[in-house]
Parts: sequence; structure tokens; C-alpha cells
Amino acid sequence: MESYNQFGQRIGPELPEWTTREMPEKVSLRGLYCNVIPLAIDHAEDLFPEWHSIEDERDWTYLEGDRPKDKAACYAWLRELIAHKERYYFSVQDQKDDQVKGIFYIGKVDPDNGSFDISEINWTPLMKRTRSSTESLYLILAYFFDNLKYRRCEWRTSIYNAEGTRSAERIGFVKEGVLRDKKVRKGHSTDIAVFSITRKEWPGIASMITAWLREENFDGLGHQLQKLSALRRY
Repeated sequence: MESYNQFGQRIGPELPEWTTREMPEKVSLRGLYCNVIPLAIDHAEDLFPEWHSIEDERDWTYLEGDRPKDKAACYAWLRELIAHKERYYFSVQDQKDDQVKGIFYIGKVDPDNGSFDISEINWTPLMKRTRSSTESLYLILAYFFDNLKYRRCEWRTSIYNAEGTRSAERIGFVKEGVLRDKKVRKGHSTDIAVFSITRKEWPGIASMITAWLREENFDGLGHQLQKLSALRRY
């Protein structure tokens, strides 16, 4: 509802019951197909060979870092990520084999305004286009929106990252615009596309994703019967 101040100026809707949100914890979240768990150094044992299961580094083009050259470098890099003061790094563990198959982080956590972002989503080839890739993001979004009652999640990616853009829009993120010349990444100027989900959109998105994740939405070979977009009701 529109609000106006004492000067007749239009301002945003009132939030009379709003209070500062709690900071997140490094929680473990269990889904139907995967677990989202805090990143640990020994996850390098699963991640390193899968990151090197393809010959080139194309999956790292739009990420901050470069693919670790050897396992020792992988251990050192994960140790740096875990020590970061302003980011919460998580791994995605497949329930079928307990193998860690991807990582991401939660950052820019703003409890005063109830916002956070998901970034540096780094799936190994084993995890791409799987139910776990969708469910892992659902689990962390549900933790923030349903448990901690945050109001907004952002997803930022290079405008050239077509796969990242498709993933954001598929989940239900709405594109807000482009931040021009926002980053210098690996020696190149980068425009950053900004996507978001807000609290009022979340119930519809959550319903869509949970319906898609149901076991009966997949055949005996694991192929989806209905696409996520076909279940959109918001």
C-alpha cells in the first residue's frame, strides 16, 4: 500500500513489525536428494578430481578464482575460503554417495535490511543439470526466507555468463538491471547483471520448486516429466 509522510511525499510501504534479522549460522540443511553443509577443507578430496574431469577451465571463466592446479593448491584454496570473514561457504553433498559435488557462498548479509546474496556457484560436471543443483539453492533460500525471515536475495553474474543467467531466471530470480563496468575480473572489465527474489515472491517460487522436486515428477530414468517453468504460478 502506498504511504505518504507528513509533507505529502510518497514513501514505501510501512513495516511496523520489522526488526533486525538474526545473522545466519553455518548450518547443515537436508533435502530429498542432497545436503547443504558447511565447506570443509577435506572436501577437496571430492572436488579436485571432478574439477579436473574435463580438460579445460571453461567452467571457471566467470568465477573469481582459477581452477587449482593440484590437490595441495586445492586444499590451500578451500582453507582460504573457509577463513573468509564476510562469506559463508557451503558445499553440496549428494545423498546417494555422500560425495561433495559443488560449492557456493552466501555474502553481503545485511540483517538490518534483511538481504543477502548467493554467489560463486561452482558445480562440478557431476552436479550440473541435476535435481541437487536446484534443491541445494532451494534449501538455502528457504533457510533465509522461512527460518530467518529475510526480505531479499540477490544473484549477480557477468552479463556474458549465459548459463548463470539461465539458472537464475529458471529458479525464479527477476532481472533488475546491469551495473556497468562494475568489476575487473581476470584482467577484463565486467558488466554485472543483478537478479533478485523478494519475500513476497518467495511463497510462489517455493511452491514451484517443491512441486518440481517431487519424486513423481521424474520417470524411472530420472528424466523430468514437467519442467520447472511449467509449474510456475506466480
